[in-house]
Amino acid sequence: MSNYFGKHYLYKKEMFKNTSNIMSLDILNNIIGISSIWNNNNFIMMLDWNQIKYNDYSSISSEQGGTFLRPGSEKVQNWLSKGAAIIINYIDRVNSGIKYISNQLQNLTNRKCQVNLYFSMQSRQALLTHYDTEHVFTIHFEGEKVWNIYEIAANNPINHPLFKYNAEERVKKAGRIIDQITLKPGDLLYIPRGQYHDASASKNGSIQITFG
Repeated sequence: MSNYFGKHYLYKKEMFKNTSNIMSLDILNNIIGISSIWNNNNFIMMLDWNQIKYNDYSSISSEQGGTFLRPGSEKVQNWLSKGAAIIINYIDRVNSGIKYISNQLQNLTNRKCQVNLYFSMQSRQALLTHYDTEHVFTIHFEGEKVWNIYEIAANNPINHPLFKYNAEERVKKAGRIIDQITLKPGDLLYIPRGQYHDASASKNGSIQITFG
């Protein structure tokens, strides 16, 4: 941590063992099946860098307390077949193993941690080249994903209009690719705040969890 945190990205191959006990395609499928916990804030779908409208993959569900729009399994599957990606925010709230890792990182960094899961299909990107305004630890759980690390890092970026650029501007500001890393189950990638990067799945059913 003293050598890398806030200074330089770090790739650790096979950092974790038995990751399938925490998250796998089967575990993810079971979690997604709990339809009553999902809404437009924590269940997001992306296709070729664009967010899909929540209504386009949701259906009306009658539940105790009224009717709600929930992700519909057939509609979600249809979008997945087109190459869409799923982003689940706050996945640590429904998975004790992920919650444990989040707590450990919070203790280690003395910072609040937000946890997001990304499920991606082959050779498709959910997000364009970008940087994050927080430090990001990514653990890979299923399939493979290729990450590009760029030479430029923004200086102490914050969530403010001064730091928001369109796609073309971000590509120009990122500079050249200095490293390309293929993450596999059990691998860890740390990316400092402000470091430009992007990623795309190289095998279907890629699952990564980021701790920001």
